[in-house]
Amino acid sequence: MPEKAGQWKTKLLSFQDRPDDVFTIRYRNPVEAIQSLWKDDELSPHIKVSPTKVYSSEDRETRIFDEMWTGKWWHVIQVCYFLILNFWH
Repeated sequence: MPEKAGQWKTKLLSFQDRPDDVFTIRYRNPVEAIQSLWKDDELSPHIKVSPTKVYSSEDRETRIFDEMWTGKWWHVIQVCYFLILNFWH
C-alpha cells in the first residue's frame, strides 16, 4: 500500500506461556487505508461499495456470480444492516 495510506505503527507481541517468543506486528489505521483507496483516482472508479445484479444478456434470464458484490450474500447482508439501523433509530 502506498505511503499515503497512513503511518506504519509497530508493536511487539508476546504471550504469557512463551514470554521469550516476541513477535513484531506492523499495521496501519484501517480507516486511513480505506480512505486512501477511495481517494485514489485510478482505483476509485473500480471499487464497488454496493451489491449489483449482473446478467449475461438483456433478457435477464441468466445471472452472473463472479465477484463478491454480485452474489446473493451481499444483498442479504445489506438488507439486514438496513433493518438493524432502522430498528435502533
